[in-house]
Amino acid sequence: MLFNLPGSPVMAGLRKRVLAGPLPAGSGPPTGLFTGPYPSDISGLSGWWDAGVLPGLLDENGLVVTATNGVVGAVQDKSGQRNNLTPYHISADTAPVTTLAAPRVNGYLGAVGAPDAAIVSYGPSLDADWGLAHPGLEFGAGAAWTRYFVWTRPNWRQGTYYVNNEPIPLIHTTAGSGATILQADSAEGSNLTLFPGTAGQVVLSASLARRHSHAVIMRNTPGVGVDVWLDGVQVAAAVTNPLPASVNAPVLLLHDGTIQGSAQCWFHEAAAWERVLNAAEVATLIAAQARWVLGARRGVNLLVMGQSNAAWFINAGGPLALAQGIAWYLGAAAYGFTAAISGSDISPNRYSVISGHPISNSSPPLFPPGAGNGTFLTNPGDGSDPSTWSGGLDFAALTAYLTGSAALVSTVDEGDIAFLIWPWTEQDSTMPYANKSLYKGTVLQLLSMTRSLLGRSAGQLPLLAWNAIPYETNDGVQMVRESIADLAGVSANNIVVFAAQTADSNPLNSSYDPTTGLFSGGDPEHRDEPDLLRYGRIGVHAAGQAAITMGLSDTIPAVQLPGSGLPMKGGPQIVHVYRASNTSLILTISHDAGNDLLVPLQAGNGAGFAVMDGGSVATPGTIITAVAATRVDATHVEVTLGRSITNPSSEVLFFYPYGSTQIGRGDAVTDNLSSLVPPGNWNIGNDLGSAWSVNFPLQATTYPIGLSDTAD
Repeated sequence: MLFNLPGSPVMAGLRKRVLAGPLPAGSGPPTGLFTGPYPSDISGLSGWWDAGVLPGLLDENGLVVTATNGVVGAVQDKSGQRNNLTPYHISADTAPVTTLAAPRVNGYLGAVGAPDAAIVSYGPSLDADWGLAHPGLEFGAGAAWTRYFVWTRPNWRQGTYYVNNEPIPLIHTTAGSGATILQADSAEGSNLTLFPGTAGQVVLSASLARRHSHAVIMRNTPGVGVDVWLDGVQVAAAVTNPLPASVNAPVLLLHDGTIQGSAQCWFHEAAAWERVLNAAEVATLIAAQARWVLGARRGVNLLVMGQSNAAWFINAGGPLALAQGIAWYLGAAAYGFTAAISGSDISPNRYSVISGHPISNSSPPLFPPGAGNGTFLTNPGDGSDPSTWSGGLDFAALTAYLTGSAALVSTVDEGDIAFLIWPWTEQDSTMPYANKSLYKGTVLQLLSMTRSLLGRSAGQLPLLAWNAIPYETNDGVQMVRESIADLAGVSANNIVVFAAQTADSNPLNSSYDPTTGLFSGGDPEHRDEPDLLRYGRIGVHAAGQAAITMGLSDTIPAVQLPGSGLPMKGGPQIVHVYRASNTSLILTISHDAGNDLLVPLQAGNGAGFAVMDGGSVATPGTIITAVAATRVDATHVEVTLGRSITNPSSEVLFFYPYGSTQIGRGDAVTDNLSSLVPPGNWNIGNDLGSAWSVNFPLQATTYPIGLSDTAD
């Protein structure tokens, strides 16, 4: 008999432990098609260190690391020689960043490194004082040796005091006064150099990408020199080794022993032989590196535009989370966002976000028609089609931010922009419903102008937009919801709705009781930061699915995207509303990735459900709100209305929610996705953290749904 309590070790009868500790959360090693060969298939192996999978990593107690993002105390020497690689920090660093087993750094394979929680420019930001140390490795000219090394650089050096522009050390021997064996340029350089700083230094490659994964093989033959292969191609032969005959000393990987001397790279794999591998063995080692995706790597950057809720979205960490999640889908090496809020950079003004400014000055009452006013797009007030309108003062600031001599965004960073993101519907949703065609025209015109500014076509630069947030007017919010749905439904526009439900949120800085789902106070025109961050995390699925199917992949190709088990359309969706009685409605719900329905907190009191008894969105009839909602089965919910419907079903419209109604955080009907086992290699909660494993809210009704007198 075995007994277990959550978080406790398994115990047998007589209270004897079966395990030394509880089984950890997390997943097993990533699966794939690679079956070898491995460095261990070559005889005479004197060291092999593999951080691609967890069994090669030890924790601080010398036990095998069994969960991704676990603390690493050493990279185990799998050759049996017991020369483990241990984390290295210079002695001046009194608070080293923890070394972690990072998942999904190269395809599904992981790495070891020390990510810093403070993102400097691009994530991941890696510790400027981290590397790995080997207790003693030979690089002398008079010794026979072969070395193999695989690494990933997510970015140029960032966040150091004074060495951002300096080359990065990849392999460094501490013999004598120390010597770097292999280094790469940083700060827009592109050289990979062998024996840098010596008379015999050799540039192995002059086309090193900013972000890359590479595998290098170095072979020293006494009296002949060093041969080098980069990603399986020989790039140097018989290079004179400038080191003494023997320099068997501690070796640093990804560090040179100086203050902030880290290469800020991920470590993947290394191997050593104290002999010269022959041609056939080198060919085997080249075949072994096929498990890694090698070459230039992608960074995912999002350009954020909008008004005040876009600014709060940035402050909450929403864009960074969204970019990180898209990078997770693509297997990309880096992630970040580009945005500037108005007021910080003047002469000229440069920004992408400005509070209170809609897309165009068509939205009353802030900006009357006519040139010379604010907003991104200027309505000249002559009745012309929006496709003929020109940019306003805000678009001029966006242009100066991105282009020209005063630009704040570099050309290389601009080239990383993979999505436009507009968490942006506030002021525009004060338009009357009759302005629907006008509003859609303004969206398309500003979108076209922004893409042109970046030199991209619609097919090259998707737009991420959210379902309209609750804001002041009912018919205007409905108009924007319908408009975005219409535009996203046209594939040529390349618009993706990343958050299909935004009313399940609280006003900014409101008081909230998570045990009841009730909120009070706050600023109703702005969404609360926890909700904005949640939108970023939820949105990664719609955005990531779009990106990978568009061919924006880095190390994970579209063919590896699971056919099921991951959200594809933003959550469950209401597809049919049956009028069971004048006060009872039965909703039929189509699932996305979940397979059951939850009715939590205020959802049980009908939060957000409503019908319009007669009338239309343009000329509203009587709104009847719900007082209860109950799960019927895995695909049906019964909604009870507060009073009886009086019109025939053909004249009644169902909403979830209606207009500017605020459902509240935790008060939406959801699926059960977080409790389901995700597809293999696609456990985002395991890889990025438990906050990413969520139940998806029931999507908002973009158009109201007519009632049916027939059960589904």
